[in-house]
Parts: sequence; structure tokens; C-alpha cells
Amino acid sequence: MAAASIPFVKLPIGWTVPPQIKDAAGLFTGYLLLDALVGNQDRHHENWGIIFLPEQDVFLAPTFDHASSLGRNESDLKREERLVTKDKGRSIETYVERAKSALYSTPFSLKPLTTLGAFEAAAKISPDAARYWVEKLMNIDAQNYAAILKNIPDQEITEWGRKFAIRMLDLNAERISQLEI
Repeated sequence: MAAASIPFVKLPIGWTVPPQIKDAAGLFTGYLLLDALVGNQDRHHENWGIIFLPEQDVFLAPTFDHASSLGRNESDLKREERLVTKDKGRSIETYVERAKSALYSTPFSLKPLTTLGAFEAAAKISPDAARYWVEKLMNIDAQNYAAILKNIPDQEITEWGRKFAIRMLDLNAERISQLEI
């Protein structure tokens, strides 16, 4: 997590900065909130970036590679099972709670942080930014998730994929809203 607070990394080129975001660490905190919201479990060391422009500066890259989010890699059979099961260990609630990031709390940690744990760790580094991002998230009406997913062509997402994604977003938004930052 300390890499996010490197003071010489600037905000992305051309990014319109809200006054609440003071530095790249604050924006990176927002990236981690997005990963916690969508359950992105593919945020390994090659899926973060900085842009180095000689004789200019070093910039945080925009966030990218969200393809392993919202249960995309699960089959419809598994999505349906998780949505309807009475077995708590197989439920979608447990699925979102176990979502792992590829970030560790220390260089000596044996287990990666969860996606929510990674955001919480970043929130300790940039609490004002974390509060800003959570507030922005809480202003999103959950109906917006369904509307966005409805616009995805049927050949790109199944009905179980939509239901699963909407439920993940609802659950993760609720979990994020309960954090004490």
C-alpha cells in the first residue's frame, strides 16, 4: 500500500481534479473502491500503471483491466446456484466477502487483502479521499446498476450474469457504506 503514497507521482494527464482529491494516492484510493464495488480480483502488479514522460513527470495511469469483475468468470450454473442457495458458504454474500485483491498488507503477509480490505488500507493512507469516494458511491441510485446492465447486448451477458452483477453491486455498496472511515 505504501507505493500509492509516493509523493512524486502526479494525477493522470488531463484528469479533471475534484477539490477533495489532493494527490495520486487519493485517486488510487478511488480505484480500490471501484475494485471493491465490482469485485475485481485481477488487480495484480501488472494491472496498475504509471506513465513516465521524460522531462515532464511521472503520472498515475487511468484505471484499466476490469474484465475479472462482477462474477464474469463464473458460469451461469454457478451464478444461479449462488443466488438461490440456502447454503451460506455457497451464497453470493460469501462470494463477495471472499473476493481477493492481489495486494498484501505488508511485504511479509501470506494472504492477500480482500478487495474491501485493500480499500480500507488505502483509506488509512488517504482518509479524506476515501470519504469522498464513499460519498460519491452512496449518491448512486442502485437502479442505475440495472439500467446500465440492461444496455449490454444479450450476446455479451446472460440474464443470470445481469442478476448476479446487480446483486454483487448491491451487496458491495452496502458493505462499503458500513465502513468506518
